[in-house]
Amino acid sequence: MNRLDRYIFLQLLAPFGFFTLALAGILWLGQTLPLVELIIDNGRSGFIFLEFSVLILPNVLLLVLPVSAFIASLYAVNKLFGESEMVVIMSAGLSPMRIARPVFFYGMFVATAMYILVLALAPTANTRLADKIDAIRKDAVNSLLREKRFIHPEKGLTIFIRDSSKAGEIQGLFLNDQRDPAFPVTYSAQEALLLKDEDELRLVMSKGVMQRYSPADNTLNLVEFENFVFDLTSLLKRTSNRFREPIEFGLRELLDPQALIASGVKHPIGVLVAELHNRLAQPLLGLALPLLAAALLLTAKYRRSGFAVRIAGTSFLGLFVVTASLMVKSIITTVPALFWVAYIPAAGSLLYAATLLILATSRGRPEQGTERLA
Repeated sequence: MNRLDRYIFLQLLAPFGFFTLALAGILWLGQTLPLVELIIDNGRSGFIFLEFSVLILPNVLLLVLPVSAFIASLYAVNKLFGESEMVVIMSAGLSPMRIARPVFFYGMFVATAMYILVLALAPTANTRLADKIDAIRKDAVNSLLREKRFIHPEKGLTIFIRDSSKAGEIQGLFLNDQRDPAFPVTYSAQEALLLKDEDELRLVMSKGVMQRYSPADNTLNLVEFENFVFDLTSLLKRTSNRFREPIEFGLRELLDPQALIASGVKHPIGVLVAELHNRLAQPLLGLALPLLAAALLLTAKYRRSGFAVRIAGTSFLGLFVVTASLMVKSIITTVPALFWVAYIPAAGSLLYAATLLILATSRGRPEQGTERLA
């Protein structure tokens, strides 16, 4: 790159960094909020929240980078026109195609960053995040010690705890056991202690009442007790295996979806094919969108009043391309043979931008018409 290319490239990088931080912050906040409740309810530390926040970032950046690259390109080129720098550059005889060269380098930079994210960082981060969330949810002790809410750790079993401690001490317990519909039992106790010993989990209740209802003869039996042990070992026997989501598979695995299905993956082949081609096509938007924005402004007639109408039209077109790229995944999921449609939004944008630049270059610099003074 020569000095002019570096200058335009830097003009693009500054707003790109700003818009990436702003959009990523908003999206990151929306994705982390649901995890805050999970962390607080299970008594996890702030370090776990920090780890979750970092693991979410690759997916957030994959959504944000092409959009922020598009907005930054639109902003930077319009700014160069507004400060008359672009007019001077064009007056020096540089064609729109030549001026767009640093935008191409900028787009390649964004696309490369997205390929690193989508092929290496994102699958690893998604797997680790899913494993940690699954481990927290399957932590029987912490999952049961949730205060002032009805929880259902197993079908037919309802537990309510007024107060509890991390040591498993409970004050005020209500437990309803309807796992056997013929003999529903309700327990209430002033105190209880949750004990976990290797492969056993027990709830030791003190100073309570057991109510057993018999639907056969419509009677209710009440039994007061000083101490009663309720076995919860069945909660530990729940399967620890979880099914990996498509976003967790690496590129090599997705290249052979039949082998994944043969290995026991429960997702249909259409979902795997859609994930593969969406992963390969998505980074291309990082190149296509900024070039599209630059091409539409560089080939427009210059007016001192600005490019308000052209910017609005370009923004709408960019929104359409992003929306189309999100919709094609469902098409491929339904009909895997149409995997090539994943590349249409990016390829169409690149073709349209190239056509505009080539036509403008072939007929000379676009008319620099100026408005007459009133």
